[in-house]
Amino acid sequence: MEYIKKHKLTSFIILVYIIVIAFGFFVYNLFIGSSGLPVYGDRLDGIEDVPITEEQTKKIVSELKSEKIVTKVKDPYLSGKIFKVIITVTDDADLKSGKALASKVTAVLTEEQKKFYDVEIFVTKEYSCTLEATGKVDEDGNFTDDVVVTFQKKLGDVESVLEYGMASKDSKDYNKETKITITKDGEHIIYGYTKDKGGEYKCSIKIVKKSAESAVKTETINSIKSRNYPIIGYQKQGTNKIVWTKDR
Repeated sequence: MEYIKKHKLTSFIILVYIIVIAFGFFVYNLFIGSSGLPVYGDRLDGIEDVPITEEQTKKIVSELKSEKIVTKVKDPYLSGKIFKVIITVTDDADLKSGKALASKVTAVLTEEQKKFYDVEIFVTKEYSCTLEATGKVDEDGNFTDDVVVTFQKKLGDVESVLEYGMASKDSKDYNKETKITITKDGEHIIYGYTKDKGGEYKCSIKIVKKSAESAVKTETINSIKSRNYPIIGYQKQGTNKIVWTKDR
């Protein structure tokens, strides 16, 4: 203690040096870790003996894309010992049909591969036929000013959508319209129409507009009443059963 009192500056520098070294060691372990050892340690030992070939991944993609409800498949890939497949399905695909796609993946894999790898299947939707309305609302949820109704997505950028349109009448019209502005008071129903390889879809949104000077906030509502997707299926190595998120 006497030394520290007499050499305050030196003691302070030593203390700062120790803190810097300790912090540097912490950061090194946090971002580098395992003293330079592979991230997966020895968990990937033997992976070269059971490779998933390019021909297999191409076959999986081809088999999936041949299904009517499938609009897009990302190239399957490995993350460690997890074989991942991401599938996009049509707006009207139910859970049962979505889950059935798993067999298209596992059927291509050998028994040795299924014993070595976990298989993760992610099935999602783009919900292309979804309308949303934005405007100022009162405390009762009525729109008080002009209401802008659009598709939730920019459908011109969605490759799987072949046709689309909007109308204020329930009459299918692929007119490429993506916005309708409601200016008159009253009850309005706006319809949206989309088409992909799986079929044609109709969505609608109901708007109640009562002009008023006062508004509580600006709000956006959409036409989707329920969402069943995305779902994730996971098959542990050495098993033949897919466990789905919606079943847990």
